[in-house]
Amino acid sequence: MATSARYERLKKIMEKEKLDVVVVVSPENTLYFAETYVQTQSSIRDRLVCTILPLEKEPFIIGCSIEQETIEAETWIQDRYFFTEFVENPILVLADVLKKMGFDHGKVGIELDYLQAHYYRDITAALPDVEFVHCAKVFSKVRMIKEPAEIELLEFAGKSTVKALEKALLEVHPGDTEFKLATKIKQYMLEDGADVITFMVMSTAENSFKAHKLPNDEILPDGDLMRLDYGASYSRGKMHCYNSDVARTVLIGNPNPKYVEAMKRFSEAYLYTYEHVRPGISAKDLFNLCKEKCLSLGFDFNGPHIGHSLGIGLHEFPMLSPKEDFALEENMVFCIEPVLIAAGRKFHMEDLVQVTATGYKVLTQDVFHPTYLEIH
Repeated sequence: MATSARYERLKKIMEKEKLDVVVVVSPENTLYFAETYVQTQSSIRDRLVCTILPLEKEPFIIGCSIEQETIEAETWIQDRYFFTEFVENPILVLADVLKKMGFDHGKVGIELDYLQAHYYRDITAALPDVEFVHCAKVFSKVRMIKEPAEIELLEFAGKSTVKALEKALLEVHPGDTEFKLATKIKQYMLEDGADVITFMVMSTAENSFKAHKLPNDEILPDGDLMRLDYGASYSRGKMHCYNSDVARTVLIGNPNPKYVEAMKRFSEAYLYTYEHVRPGISAKDLFNLCKEKCLSLGFDFNGPHIGHSLGIGLHEFPMLSPKEDFALEENMVFCIEPVLIAAGRKFHMEDLVQVTATGYKVLTQDVFHPTYLEIH
């Protein structure tokens, strides 16, 4: 029987959830479980790739004939069918395969958060005796524990992302534009191996309160600050699309003393939060520790979370939120990113941390010294 280590880990969770079969349809889980990277699966959402993963029968993958060579060269799954686009409806192909495999009644897990509404309508009509249940968290529970090669790539991606910013900051000055800085950061990430720049948030002065503002032609104002949150995706060998996600606060020109003082307090809260990362602490408890420390240092704190896991997805399970009581485990990774308000500005830092057997390891810096950066 064709299998993989990830599939075997998935089966253990399926047994606990009493699922005889699950169906992967998202690009992230196709890449992770079927181990094939179909680029158009993301850009053309109607071009489904469906991976059927049963507890006891052979797995099966369905893809578009245009992508046949890619899928056949990469996936470990032996049973395959390739549909002709615009001639066959891929969701009805999936329904037909599920019928033939004996899954035409009972409970079938599928990613309802990714599946488009018109496909859901078609498959429920084709399989009226099936109860389709949302199973994204089943996949997330496998992906949350990172393999050594994943951690290695995420560490490279994070350090590359930090290095690009630090290099770019040496080449801009007060009075330059956000565009100029953003272009240099992107250039250096791409030169160091990034595949795609996935996001670039850049906001200066009063705009620091805008959560996801794009860089524009505004100047870098002397004596003020900039908040950056940015990342890219990186690949290595058969491992594709692993994300970086970093945030920094940058003081521009002559540092304003009130921003320097606020950053010192922020750095204290930030380091305090990292020092409590360890196996066994719950996501909720880590959130509350961070919140209490920030409030004790005089910050306004109203964020819905203080971070998230990271991997093929940008926000992976579990989130570091007050609603999540899931305990941290060894070889989970998290972007910890409290966003705080003080002195009329919003401050932001974010690094990637690995949960180790005895505590934590920061993956984005060789020497962890949280503080502000500067533009001179």
